[in-house]
Amino acid sequence: MKVVWILGGLMLAAAPAHGRYWADGPMMVRSQAPLKSLVLSPIFRPASYTQGDVIADAAIYAASIWAIDDEYVMDYYTVQYRFSLLWSPSDRWQLGASIASHTTDDAHLDQLTLSFHKLFGIDQNGRTKVPKHRSYLEIPKADLLIEDFSGQAIGRQLELSVGYSLYRHHRHDLSTTAVLAYEDDTNPRSGGGWDGSVQLDYQYAWGSNTAYLMGAMAWTDGDALFGFELETSSWHWGLGYRRQFGDRHQLLLEYNAADGILPDLGEFAKSVHEISLGYRYQVRNLALEGVIMENIKYPDNSADVALVAKIRYKF
Repeated sequence: MKVVWILGGLMLAAAPAHGRYWADGPMMVRSQAPLKSLVLSPIFRPASYTQGDVIADAAIYAASIWAIDDEYVMDYYTVQYRFSLLWSPSDRWQLGASIASHTTDDAHLDQLTLSFHKLFGIDQNGRTKVPKHRSYLEIPKADLLIEDFSGQAIGRQLELSVGYSLYRHHRHDLSTTAVLAYEDDTNPRSGGGWDGSVQLDYQYAWGSNTAYLMGAMAWTDGDALFGFELETSSWHWGLGYRRQFGDRHQLLLEYNAADGILPDLGEFAKSVHEISLGYRYQVRNLALEGVIMENIKYPDNSADVALVAKIRYKF
């Protein structure tokens, strides 16, 4: 993640001045749940567009997966490297493209997780009984046992999106976005590699505050994941809040939920619930973001903890 922040500093030094509050949209962070991260999972997207905007962002996600049950044992890291581009040819339309590489690189998050649980008195759920930083996946029902797979690719994705502003009036903005994505054959799912989604995004802004709402339906062409049949469609919904402090600082809180997609594998049949807390620093035409993502309600069905570092640049 250090590379992201160093790159941000270099871009900042050369950045021309730009208007305040340009980076006032949602964080647009991706689900880091062990299964949902392997299919297209809708995210909060801008509800309003400004003609001529071209915004690029580079992000690194680091997630710790810890899921222990009679039906499975999952203990490994995932790291995602993603580059995205948004272009608004008018104040009604927005076009987007995104490419990503998803791996099991060693993210060194185990000690952070152990310390966090100890600080807040949360049960370690067996974390102290196994070696740190291991890569271990076992699903007896699928006769699956994989060890020491750190550093392997688990999916490369190309994503295209088209957004349209449906309504703009005073403090209200409403948009719809259609997304088409392709996952290559390094993804551990079987069947087709195509995914798609359609969503609505609404925002209400007042003073230094903005509230967000999102609802979406996603589809996957995949047949199975880890040997279990995949649900071909899933609902996604979320709500968020952003608070501006001065000209440069923002705090963001987002809650994202989705249907489970493996109906025959324990807790993975249940819904995914993720909450993200982010800080955004913006100056000139550059924005730097740091995000921590935590699981709630059904812990096996989302990452134990995930960290995100992102640079956004407005041309």
